[in-house]
Amino acid sequence: MVAVALAGTLVAVAAGCSGVDRAAPTTFTVPAVTSRSTTTTTFPSTPTTLPPPRAEQAGVSPGISLGGLSGTKLNDALDAIAATGVRWLRVDFDWSVIQHRNPQQFNWTRTDRIVDRAAEHNLSIIALVTYTPAWARPFGTPDKSPPSNPDAFATFVSAAAQRYAAKGVTSWEIWNEPNVSTFWYPRPDPEGYTALLVRAAAAIRAVDATATIISGGLSPASDQGNGSQIDVRTFLARVYAAGGGRAFDAVGMHPYSFPRLPSFPADYNAFASTPALYQVMVDHGDAAKQIWGTEIGAPTGGGGGSVTEAVQEQILIEAYKEWNAWPFAGPLIWFAFDDAGTNPTNRDDHYGLRAADGREKPALAAFRGVVRDLIAGQPLRSESPAG
Repeated sequence: MVAVALAGTLVAVAAGCSGVDRAAPTTFTVPAVTSRSTTTTTFPSTPTTLPPPRAEQAGVSPGISLGGLSGTKLNDALDAIAATGVRWLRVDFDWSVIQHRNPQQFNWTRTDRIVDRAAEHNLSIIALVTYTPAWARPFGTPDKSPPSNPDAFATFVSAAAQRYAAKGVTSWEIWNEPNVSTFWYPRPDPEGYTALLVRAAAAIRAVDATATIISGGLSPASDQGNGSQIDVRTFLARVYAAGGGRAFDAVGMHPYSFPRLPSFPADYNAFASTPALYQVMVDHGDAAKQIWGTEIGAPTGGGGGSVTEAVQEQILIEAYKEWNAWPFAGPLIWFAFDDAGTNPTNRDDHYGLRAADGREKPALAAFRGVVRDLIAGQPLRSESPAG
């Protein structure tokens, strides 16, 4: 192996081999960011009145695109989220949007607005860095395809870290659900994902050595013969085998259980099988690391797997109670805060704690109760606040 510099990135190249080498680099040369948004933003100063303590173990993945909201609607949405007392806000840092046109142009406007407004609401961001612009992926493939060259992704992640580390963004999740073909087209590839992960981690740590790197939250899945999805344990074991263990500080997981309750004893229940995923970490010497549940939720609309609003509330209460009983569990992020739409037969429209018209579902009051108990250091209740 020989090392060469390419576009500011240290890349390992195998002599006499063709194609993109996916070996895991251990260093990353931070490239200069030569094109930025013309919008000037400042990080809000420390408020004179400090906010109440927030629950380290709870957060929200909004579900709707915060970047598309007007200033007033964005503030209203963040007001409602912050009012629950949570600490974490999981936000898309979408490469396919920010660097849509070409490798030289960045448009940070939407991300700047969210980062700055979140800081004003005393919310800490989990930056979810995802998807691929057309110029960086094979022709004719969707944005959920991995980039043709993982170094291009690392260069983008480096630019994002340079811009936002000073604004308090220190937690980075690398891709979303890379173990299913829906988000890693045309089929999941643990070794290819590892190449992306280790380069992105090196890029971030070259800017902020204290950053927390979370591996991409894994989707509930079983091993399929056609390769369209890979079980979370199989996927993580292959990431370790490919040398990815040193890249992350926490393992990302999406422990959905709906329509079952989280405690339902079945191997296919992603929540109940979370300890088995932790065992993979233990087996590879990572017992000291946590699993972060970067998405969990339950849809209340029509479509397969949907639940009633009462069951959604029950799932939320049980999930936080069970999750926080595990010593290896990190934050658990609820998806979503607001419904994405009103189509009665589209399950994906109805994950919110609030309906699209702003009506609060029973699970929102339960969520507030969970966060209050976490802040107070009290045992989490096992029933509805109204029960």
